[in-house]
Amino acid sequence: MSNKELTEKLGTRLREWRTVRGLTLSQVSESTGVAPSSLSKIENGLVSVSYHTLKRICDGLGMPIEDIINPQHRTIAPGRRTVTRDQDVSYFSCPQYIYGVHGTDISRKEMIPLEMEVLARSPDDFDAWNRHEGEELIYVLSGEIEAHTEFYAPTRLKAGESMYFDSSMGHMYVSVGDQNARILSVCYDPRAAQDNLDDFLKATPMENKD
Repeated sequence: MSNKELTEKLGTRLREWRTVRGLTLSQVSESTGVAPSSLSKIENGLVSVSYHTLKRICDGLGMPIEDIINPQHRTIAPGRRTVTRDQDVSYFSCPQYIYGVHGTDISRKEMIPLEMEVLARSPDDFDAWNRHEGEELIYVLSGEIEAHTEFYAPTRLKAGESMYFDSSMGHMYVSVGDQNARILSVCYDPRAAQDNLDDFLKATPMENKD
């Protein structure tokens, strides 16, 4: 599937999700901080969306990101496990990255595993820093990247090397060399962790120790 087809598919899912719930673009914009014009372009497949922006939309609406990436996901009880085969990876893209999302059939995960192909070659390829609540681990699968972060000097990482950081700090990755680098990114989502804890506490009878 081409990048254009991936962009259109994701936009269609966002539009369907919004219209089924009877929300206007302005209402979604108010709760997410993403401009109505940008939301409209995303829904119509005119612009691609980064994980950073998609996460803002989902967080602002209080929904798991899997509801958009894979509408057929299922929530599995404690003791859950999932295996993602090649054909089960859910893809979306933006000008800087192609994302392959694993484990989408489990909702409300505390970690979001992303396989990323780094298309960007320069920080100038980005309009702004990427940032999202939580922490992130990146591990280079192939090629070499230069990791740019808001408060540190750029760091080069080659295959087999990793970086762990506070993802609320601005960050971006660019490929070094002729080939697009591939990385594994695992994002920890504290909001999902708190939601899971709240659900557990609501479902678990509390004993009075007096």
